[in-house]
Amino acid sequence: MSCLKGETAETLNVSHNKKDFDAKLTSFQSFHSACRSTSNCSVSQCDVSSRWSNTSSINIARDSHTASILPNGNVLIAGGYNKSVLSSAELYNLLRGTWTITGNMNNARFHHSESILTNGKVLVVGGSNDKHQLNSAELYDSSTGAWILINNMNIAREYHTATILTDGKVLIAGGYNGIIQPSTELYDPLTGNWTLTGLMNTRRQYHTASMLKNGKVLVTGGYDAITILNNAELYDPSTGLWTVTCSMNNPRYFHKASVLSNGKVLITGGNDGEGQLKSVELYDPSTETWTLINNMNTAREYHTATILADGKVLITGGHNGTFYLNSAELYDPSSKTWTITYSMTIPRIRHTTSLLTNGKVLAIGGNNNDIYLNMTEAYQSS
Repeated sequence: MSCLKGETAETLNVSHNKKDFDAKLTSFQSFHSACRSTSNCSVSQCDVSSRWSNTSSINIARDSHTASILPNGNVLIAGGYNKSVLSSAELYNLLRGTWTITGNMNNARFHHSESILTNGKVLVVGGSNDKHQLNSAELYDSSTGAWILINNMNIAREYHTATILTDGKVLIAGGYNGIIQPSTELYDPLTGNWTLTGLMNTRRQYHTASMLKNGKVLVTGGYDAITILNNAELYDPSTGLWTVTCSMNNPRYFHKASVLSNGKVLITGGNDGEGQLKSVELYDPSTETWTLINNMNTAREYHTATILADGKVLITGGHNGTFYLNSAELYDPSSKTWTITYSMTIPRIRHTTSLLTNGKVLAIGGNNNDIYLNMTEAYQSS
């Protein structure tokens, strides 16, 4: 492996504690608007062919929840926070466009993970109940609307990642349980058992994990209790081991990672400890190298990234250090360019966005200026 100049491992020293990250953001009080009308955009800068439209509200406002597309096309959201940690879950009916309450989880949780298994059930893992980190895991069966507690993870954790492997197992990596974890473990849906697997080379939380087309898992960035990280590593399911790969050009956490149709990984935004980032980079698994590409139009963290049916990537919301953002922009892998698109109707952080089977993107909940949101809206691209 040969890393290009400027891509050697580098970190940024910061002094943070966990409560700093969990504290509700109360200083961002302005409404950020972009591309509200075609007059705000030049043809070269703004996509005016797409629109956001309000959809029915969720029953319980929340942020820091999770969302999954079920095999029938409906959307399941679970947990989150609204002045207290939530155990409630809701279903979005794609055909009716309505939300209904479904069975509560057995444990209230936020900062957890949610994964769709190959058998169609939904696995929820870990998180926090605002008193301590959880090692509990549960399965949702959409045919019954019920949650069933299953075997606990070996290590309690929040702020971890969950990745579905090619064999259907689920890889849980890193996170926090009083200390930041290098540990990783595997859930086997066939046996219902958890097995510890190889330790990461760097302990981390607030990182990303991406399933590559070669079957390996790429983990990037995050925070190790001392530094914000730019390093990256690969998990090989055939050996159960982690190996260091080339580092990103910028240290970052609270960023997003998207696997493009060409197999490359797009890293967007985040925070490097000095401020929010608009920088973007691409990872090429064939060479294990990173390339800085065109910046986003707006620096942001706590945003979402959704791959559309045409291969473009839709970025929504977040905050830029001054404002909660309702702005959205599109990345085109063919031209490696960013285009401003229509803004959401309301700024959001800690929300979710899901690509529906009808091609629309559903933005759900989140937080705007310390107000927990029950509003949802749908993005329709041309």
